[in-house]
This record gives sequence, structure tokens and C-alpha cells, in this order.
Amino acid sequence: MTLNINKFLQNGPVWTYSNLLSLSRLFLGILLFYSISHKQTHVSISLAIVAVISDFADGYLARKRNEISELGKILDPLADKITVALGAIALYKVYSLPLWIVILIIGRDILILAGSVILIERLQNVVASELPGKIAVTIIAMLLLTYLLEWHLLKPYLLIFTVLAIFISFIFYVLRFLKIFVKYENG
Repeated sequence: MTLNINKFLQNGPVWTYSNLLSLSRLFLGILLFYSISHKQTHVSISLAIVAVISDFADGYLARKRNEISELGKILDPLADKITVALGAIALYKVYSLPLWIVILIIGRDILILAGSVILIERLQNVVASELPGKIAVTIIAMLLLTYLLEWHLLKPYLLIFTVLAIFISFIFYVLRFLKIFVKYENG
């Protein structure tokens, strides 16, 4: 299986404000990893806020300015997943975020990305992210924030909510991918 990324670079605008915001979030993820690893809490919170704002802004700009592109549909969730993974790994290293939840967060994202790549290869089209995934990312972000701020009372509750959100969103994506795949195979 080979993914022809040139198709997505040619299908719709590439250098748009929304795509640049998504790309900038990849850079923010690296800075976030560094700041968390060095216990720069205020910097980390500021970077996380900027990343969240850029996540909302890129989608808004893409719709408002009619800049929706196949590349943007790939960049936006990829930037989110990489930024969350880097934050989770740094929090595991420095703030004792349990390894099992880091594996669960990253594992879910890897499986969703793998499913997306299969659909892209089969359909030659990108499937955009959905509300259950966005809710899961929001709950994961809240969990990561509780570890960063060391709010010990909230940690067990957010761990439970995070596991539930990951499970529900993963099942949603599996069912969605299967429905799309079956529809494609049948006609």
C-alpha cells in the first residue's frame, strides 16, 4: 500500500491560513514537550492555550475563507495527535502521568490514523474528524492539564473519563470506517 500524497497537495489550496495554523501546531507540540520536560508550567500552559486556539481557528478559517482542502483534513488531526502525544510523553517523564494512559492515548491515535490511511488509499479521499473525537481530545487535554498543574484530587476522575472518551470515540471511528468501507466495497 502506497499513499500518494501528491494527490492531496494538488486537490484544493495548500498554502492557506488554516493549513499554516495546523503546521504551526506541530511546532507548538515540540515547544510544549520541551517546556513540560523542563517544568516551565506557565510557558507550557500558554503554549497549550495557543495550540487549542489554533485548533479552533484553523477549522473556522477553513470554513469562513472557503479554504477547506484535502491536505488540511490530514494536517489538522495529525497536528492534534502529535501535539497531544508529545505532551503526554513529557507528562509521563516529569509529572508521573501513568504509562498505561499514555499508551492508550497514543495507541488510539495510531489506530485511527492507520484506519484513515487505509480509507485514503481505497477511496482516494480524506475523512474529516468528528465530534466524538473532538470531545475525546478535549477530555484528554483536561487530564493532561490536571497532571501539569498537579491537581491530585481531579486525576482519578479524569483518568476514568479519559478511558471512557477514548473507548467511545474509538468505537465510533471503527464503526464509521467500517460503514464507509462497506459502502465503498458494495458500490
